[in-house]
Amino acid sequence: MSTDFWDEAFIAIYFLYGLAFYSLGLALLVESGRASELGFAHSMRLLAGFGLLHGVHEWIDMLEQVNQELHHHPLPDWLLWLRLVILVTSFLALLAFGEHLLIRERTGNAPTWRLTVLAVGWYTASCIMVRILFDLDDKEWLLAADVLSRYVLGIPGALFAAWALLHQRKPFRERGMGKFVRDLNIAAVALAVYGGAGQIFPAKSEIFPANTINSEFFLDTFGFPIQLFRAGTAIIVAVAMMQVLRALEFENQQRLTTIENEKMENERQSREALAKLNAELQKANEETSRLLQEVQRRDAVRGELLHHITAAQESERKRIARELHDETGQALTGLALGLKGLVSMVETKPDLAKRRIGDMGEMATTALGELRHLINDLRPPQLDDMGLMAALRWMVERSNERGLFQTELKISGEPITLPSEVETTLFRIGQEAITNVSKHAHAKHVTISLDYADGPSLAICDDGVGFDPAAMLEPANLRASWGLIGMQERVSLINASLEIESEPHQGTRLTVRLNRE
Repeated sequence: MSTDFWDEAFIAIYFLYGLAFYSLGLALLVESGRASELGFAHSMRLLAGFGLLHGVHEWIDMLEQVNQELHHHPLPDWLLWLRLVILVTSFLALLAFGEHLLIRERTGNAPTWRLTVLAVGWYTASCIMVRILFDLDDKEWLLAADVLSRYVLGIPGALFAAWALLHQRKPFRERGMGKFVRDLNIAAVALAVYGGAGQIFPAKSEIFPANTINSEFFLDTFGFPIQLFRAGTAIIVAVAMMQVLRALEFENQQRLTTIENEKMENERQSREALAKLNAELQKANEETSRLLQEVQRRDAVRGELLHHITAAQESERKRIARELHDETGQALTGLALGLKGLVSMVETKPDLAKRRIGDMGEMATTALGELRHLINDLRPPQLDDMGLMAALRWMVERSNERGLFQTELKISGEPITLPSEVETTLFRIGQEAITNVSKHAHAKHVTISLDYADGPSLAICDDGVGFDPAAMLEPANLRASWGLIGMQERVSLINASLEIESEPHQGTRLTVRLNRE
């Protein structure tokens, strides 16, 4: 194609060239506000700055072409210098983007901008040296500064930024964004080609190699201007980077999905915790209800027991009164009548009086023995005078005297002194057990064991007919088990436990064991 054709097409080329980079910069700037864990997202504003500035630079070039065609004179010098500043700043933004992205990715720290600052110093020094060495006027120096910006800033910045983009492939894959890696590769390669190949052909200048390898050389060699090549790579970079930006939306969707999953998991855990809490509350309510029923049952049992104890006390009073009336009372009445008869008999019948005195002495001795037995049944003096062992021996002797069954006492361990209320309770439980055996067990042999080493403990074992303890202690059989209930109440008062072991036709063993504190 002829040079005239490309001269006319430059306006469209510069427009598309600038539009590609400006669109890229605008898209990156808009998306830079997204929250993201990608290092690329934190550096996008620098790349957006490059795109916006570079797009404006190309549109100033387009304006220069329009001005040449319409007015046939160049742009004002201030605008030309402004165009150079914009170009240099855009390349610095590209270089800073690569430095920022690569250092944050490798170290996780904020960059120190050493490379960018070094590039600024190098570029400034190069511009000064070129002006001095080549003795350039302002117009030639402006052109040389443009060329140096591409050599010193544009090419290294593009290659460095492309390298940094390629390093983003691993984080993309780690976050499940592998489908965007191809677009990332395309953008990085296109950016590297734009910088490495596109900027190596600047405008013709006195600086080597721009005096030989320049835009005119490219047009003569390939038949189309370098600006068209740059515009093509710019479009590829813009399109590929816009595809890469979709990764931010994908990441956001992943985050929303994760949040939703966490929310659902939290709700599930909350439901499970609530269900568990409801189950525990229900269990606690059931346990409370059971305990309340148990307390009510115990209250009812204690009421019945109190009534039974009161009736037993009245029955015992009647028995004592009857025995005092029938035996001791009659003996004392006989003694009183005999003593009255002796008054008249002593003088008239002294021999008969002596015999009557002997009979009344025997009657008084018998009444005294019966009274002593009655007192011992109420509370044996051995319990107060000599302790539990003596009282149990006396109880065993009395049981053997009755002859209903053979009773044996076994004592083991080193005897210790127990509180009075404990010894009384143990004695009364043993007494109640012997009474129950005599009434219900039909036993032939009973063993009472007092073990001071085990708690201490008191055990009463018989070889009688036995019974079912669980059935006996049911509410329906309370009247038949007042003796056992009374024992349970007694042991609770002295911090002890009562164990009942029995089976029908297998005998019975009652064990009272004091709890050690």
